[in-house]
Amino acid sequence: MSWTDGTGRMWRRLCGRGGAPAPEPTGRYAEILTDPVHCTVLALVIDGFAATERTNTHRLTLRAGLYDVLQRALAGSGVEWEDCHRADLGEGVLVLIPAGYPKAIFSELVPGALAESLAGHNSAHRRPERIRLRVALHAGEISPDAHGATGTAIVHTFRLLNSGVMKEASCHAGGDLAVIASAWFYEEIIRHSPASRPDRYRRVCVKEKETAACGWIRLLGAEEEACPDRYDDPAVG
Repeated sequence: MSWTDGTGRMWRRLCGRGGAPAPEPTGRYAEILTDPVHCTVLALVIDGFAATERTNTHRLTLRAGLYDVLQRALAGSGVEWEDCHRADLGEGVLVLIPAGYPKAIFSELVPGALAESLAGHNSAHRRPERIRLRVALHAGEISPDAHGATGTAIVHTFRLLNSGVMKEASCHAGGDLAVIASAWFYEEIIRHSPASRPDRYRRVCVKEKETAACGWIRLLGAEEEACPDRYDDPAVG
């Protein structure tokens, strides 16, 4: 979906529902929108999407399932799909949610809703079509243009999502969902919200490309209860 349309609806949503419409693209290139906008950043990828035992038919089923699981989880948490910007990643999706939605929604409600939707999908499909998700959660300023968006908040989210420690945690999870929150999101939102279950997050050291940072991982499923301390990182100060 484009950031702008004929009425500027998407830009108004990202600005907060009372924001001004985006300018129409002119000339050969669309006008660049440089003013940053604060968003919650949610990124999801399917673990093992490119596994050799999966065919393209399996992958189409996985993609359809991912979007169904995500839309159901967001709707069940009170987030309207059309209020969000989405960018397809092939094996996943990036979702930017406008600041009008409280960030606590994404730690209090969305993880459980995703786990429930995943369980429904996986119980109805064969093994190659079952989904195990890695999810990263952050927030910050993004700069939209006519093609999408950029910003350090988006870059940081993907560094967390694709880090070795996150992939290892997901691989060893007993359930279908691994969530990593940025240090900022944990300290500002999750830690102050009992409903977000901060006791179920474990601090890890993320080293991915140019990024060296703390993150907080939660595994939803049997592993969450069985091995709560597996991913503690005592080296993180």
